[in-house]
Amino acid sequence: MPFPFDDLRTFLDECEQEGMLVKVKKEVDWDLEAGAIARRLAEMGRGKAMAEGGSSSVLFEKVKDYPKGFRLAAQIVGGIDRAAMAYGYDYKGKHSSVIRAELADIAMKGLRKLIKPVLVDAKDAPCKQNKMIGDEVDLYKFPVPMIHDGDGGRYIATWAFIATKDPDSDWVNWGVYRAMLHDKKTAGGLLEYFQDIGRHYQKYEAKNQPMPFAIVIGSDPLSFSMGASPVPIGMSEMDVVGGMRGKPLPVVKCETNDLPVPAGAEIVIEGVVPPRKRVIEGPYGEYTGYRAAERARRPIYRVTAVTYRDDPILTFQSTGTYLTDFGSNFTTAAMAVETLRRVGIQARCNLLPETGYTMMVVAVKNPSPNIATMVKNTLTSQMGAMSVWTYKFIIVNDDIDIYDPGEVLWAISTRVHPRRGIIVSDEMMGPLTAFASLEERQKRNAPHATFDGTWPLDWDPITAVPTVACFKALYPQELQDKVLQSWKGYGFK
Repeated sequence: MPFPFDDLRTFLDECEQEGMLVKVKKEVDWDLEAGAIARRLAEMGRGKAMAEGGSSSVLFEKVKDYPKGFRLAAQIVGGIDRAAMAYGYDYKGKHSSVIRAELADIAMKGLRKLIKPVLVDAKDAPCKQNKMIGDEVDLYKFPVPMIHDGDGGRYIATWAFIATKDPDSDWVNWGVYRAMLHDKKTAGGLLEYFQDIGRHYQKYEAKNQPMPFAIVIGSDPLSFSMGASPVPIGMSEMDVVGGMRGKPLPVVKCETNDLPVPAGAEIVIEGVVPPRKRVIEGPYGEYTGYRAAERARRPIYRVTAVTYRDDPILTFQSTGTYLTDFGSNFTTAAMAVETLRRVGIQARCNLLPETGYTMMVVAVKNPSPNIATMVKNTLTSQMGAMSVWTYKFIIVNDDIDIYDPGEVLWAISTRVHPRRGIIVSDEMMGPLTAFASLEERQKRNAPHATFDGTWPLDWDPITAVPTVACFKALYPQELQDKVLQSWKGYGFK
């Protein structure tokens, strides 16, 4: 495996060799057809994505109304197999729970051993092969898809991340935010005040200054996964990617600003977000499985330059009721583990991809009084955007396999007391929250729920805590080992 992947193309080549990529040679319409195919692929992965890798990635090689070479790709990391490959992990023959735990460990190592990126010369950066500057800019040059019927427009940034810089420090943030085309030089999207991009923009607006940005489309999969993760404020996603790669990520500066972007990216769109300028944007069928955020006046991206590779691949996500990317949940989970460790809570964490990342499961190794509330408050207060996008927390003892959705559901059903085990609190909430009323979404405030599935500390572990009736609890360890080692010898697969 050619890990680490410096660009998307090397990753897709590896996917093809492993039988995980379908190249569609038939002409496909950018207007809904490509989005419908990608959405169907995501839903075909339901129920088997964890154990069997889910459905294939797809590369559309001929797009209606566009010349040869201008391609679309979706479902890039649409299964556990591709997430493992993106992380450089040999997953073959291993149980899905083991794979998920190992990927979280890889992300943890990246967090604890940051490696800064290396700046390369523009002549050595594939993303600089073609340029459109100033009046040459035309975003419709690319086959930007109309992803869902009913969307407010064509979305150029879905499987992409946006780079911005804090005006008061050296901190550059990469975050995944949507962007809809308004015209050939302008796009727009959500810049919520509680997101890193929103925090940056508020500072620029207060100074009456435009905010420089760079939209990175078609990056290497690790860079995208980190962009989709709630990295602590002030920490660079580039440094974490370097730690996970075990070597620096090659980056290059933009043409009209100094923001660093991956040198191997397919397309880089750069410009400024002007202060106090708003244009109608949305709605959009989001990753939560709903079109929940209202159509509203939102900030715009005014484009000053575009650079792109020869035969560019525009990546997109046909977001909806089943997750289209499995990479970022492991990095987010690792950050949660590290956040809890800093306050003395030993735990394993899993941001359930089956829930659209709205539910976090935490298995605590050292329970204490009010541990469920402590865990929830720590994560939502110290992990930024988690407080608004993740609004259900399940806290269990360490004997639960948090990577097995069936076991998690069993723990909720059998260990969460209906009265004392469910803790509800009003919190800040994002506009994509489907269960919230229109008023709650507009005010960005709605309830969070914490499910305490830990055994009460005053229960006697022998007489009061029920014995779990399962293979790993009812039999001596030596017998378990013998059965597992002899499994194929018994005749089982």
